[in-house]
Amino acid sequence: MLNVSICIGSACHMKGSKAVIAKLRELVAENNVGDRVSLNGSFCTGNCQHAVCVTIGDTLYSLSPETTEEFFNNEIMSRI
Repeated sequence: MLNVSICIGSACHMKGSKAVIAKLRELVAENNVGDRVSLNGSFCTGNCQHAVCVTIGDTLYSLSPETTEEFFNNEIMSRI
């Protein structure tokens, strides 16, 4: 199972974490990979300058609602 954590802290919330989560949920469903990808919310990761912060393992990614699909294709689909 690939665990993907999306920060829902204040800075990330203000920069669109809700939209990022919605898009990731949509992409997981569209690609029928819900049994291989776990989306989890997390509180502040301490990287507010990189909001919206998303982590896979120890790697931190900085997303926006506009870059979420590219992230999904490049970082999630390539790992499952």
